[in-house]
Amino acid sequence: GWVTFLCSVIVLGADTIAVPPSGIGCDLGFLLDSDVGTDVSFIVKGETIQAHRAILAARSPVFQAEPFGTMSDATSPSITLQDIEPAVFKAMLVFMYTDELSEDEEFGDNLTEMMQHLLAAADRYALDWLKLMCARKLWNIISEDTFASTLACAETHNCPELKSKCIDFFAMEKNFKRIVFTAGFMWLVQKFPDLAAKLKERVGI
Repeated sequence: GWVTFLCSVIVLGADTIAVPPSGIGCDLGFLLDSDVGTDVSFIVKGETIQAHRAILAARSPVFQAEPFGTMSDATSPSITLQDIEPAVFKAMLVFMYTDELSEDEEFGDNLTEMMQHLLAAADRYALDWLKLMCARKLWNIISEDTFASTLACAETHNCPELKSKCIDFFAMEKNFKRIVFTAGFMWLVQKFPDLAAKLKERVGI
């Protein structure tokens, strides 16, 4: 029933010169939006998305090693990507340029599914900070119906922080009594028997 607000006060002396916060995220975001200086295009499910090789290589060791390393795509002006949706790839690019997640509205109606896909992409391209941001978002919107797919996502894409939170969520009596009767839990038992066994052991069933 209480809300506690924490704040800090910085007192600037008379001789201090105020320095505004960095605007590099906004500047690079504009660079992405405007297509200025792009030198590589990605074909994702028939949609062409422009980007800058140097920025991608600097942000992702996977991008640095694969499309821009010794592969044939290193000098190709166009690279085709499989198994990723255009909206997810765009959201990943926004993060790589700005260190920020796209607004929820940009992911459409199924935010949980899109966040799971984005977490998978972050794992694929070694964007650890993005993966944690997706994990936090998924944890914030978890429910009995999304529990199974969220836990499976955490297990499949090596996110122990989210996996631990999901197991704790299941261990709450009011939650597991509902979750075990969902179609998602039945799917989890079939596809991830070891994980399902761990859940059952945690609650003693």
